[in-house]
Amino acid sequence: MSNDESAVGPDGDDLVAETASLLETFGLTSYEAKCFVALTRIGHGTAREIAEVADVPRPRVYDSVESLAERGLADVQDAQPRRFRAPEPRDAVETIRREYGERLDRLEGLLPRLQSPEPREERAGVWVVEGDDAVSDRLAALADDAGEELLVVVAVESLLTEEVRAALAEATDRGVDITVGSPSPEIRSAVADAAPDAAVVETWTWWEDYPIRAGEISSILMADGRELIVSSDLETDLPGVDRHSAVWTDDERAPLVGLMRPLLAEAIRSGPSARGSA
Repeated sequence: MSNDESAVGPDGDDLVAETASLLETFGLTSYEAKCFVALTRIGHGTAREIAEVADVPRPRVYDSVESLAERGLADVQDAQPRRFRAPEPRDAVETIRREYGERLDRLEGLLPRLQSPEPREERAGVWVVEGDDAVSDRLAALADDAGEELLVVVAVESLLTEEVRAALAEATDRGVDITVGSPSPEIRSAVADAAPDAAVVETWTWWEDYPIRAGEISSILMADGRELIVSSDLETDLPGVDRHSAVWTDDERAPLVGLMRPLLAEAIRSGPSARGSA
């Protein structure tokens, strides 16, 4: 077994493919990603050696590595034959991180300049988000907006991400009055740990049993009586695989807000209080 093979272990092919695929998400072409992975594996080498390891045509190695060098992801030695060297993995990651950080900073400055100084009047509306990550991100975002009160019910543990727990903790630090209800002891315990000052209650208003069944409500969050998200657990055509979809609004004029405000408050506040404990 070569040093190259032993370095990546028995799942080397999967590791190589996953790394190259991930690099492509950062703007590298397929050839550039393969050359970078190959160069990282061998440390330094000629175009011929990189081509053999990367399974890339040698003529494409030169332009690929030169492109990597322009981004600070490879060093080139002017020798005969030319030799190339990979940066330390930590340095490569920092280079990519810095490059994308600069782009995001630039985007942060450009986007507000595109907005009209006189925004168009918007009708009260309800919006839709699809997917577990999108639902959890919206839960966290609305929790971040709360200034006085948060009413929350969660029935699916996967929606209570680290970001959502952090948003609840930060809300308590701001003095927001938080009440969280759930049929799940695990969820109640996790909330109590993340936000000890929150009132945590057991509630079964929307469910007959737990774990919940597909099609039932999976979470509700209302911030300051005006921002609202309601998600449901939808069954897919894949056995045992569910996904979450939600409707949400940040406009208190939306009829859904008026309908849900008294129902939500009564439902989760009628349960036995368990402040600071599950």
